[in-house]
Amino acid sequence: WTVLYQDNIAGKLFNQWINEHETGHPAGCAPILVMDVFEHAFITDYGLKRADYIEAFFKNINWGVAESRLK
Repeated sequence: WTVLYQDNIAGKLFNQWINEHETGHPAGCAPILVMDVFEHAFITDYGLKRADYIEAFFKNINWGVAESRLK
């Protein structure tokens, strides 16, 4: 997974790669935008074309919702 986090204390944004679904998430941070890049997320619709999935993901982000998650 790739996750855009906001540090709840400093307010800074940073990206982090998460290799496991349940571990690796930094404490004290809020996820703002999350993209699942494991095969199960795209293989049915995009086959092995991960790049096409990522492009479609970014075209469909509701930036207003992402912005509303900022503190």
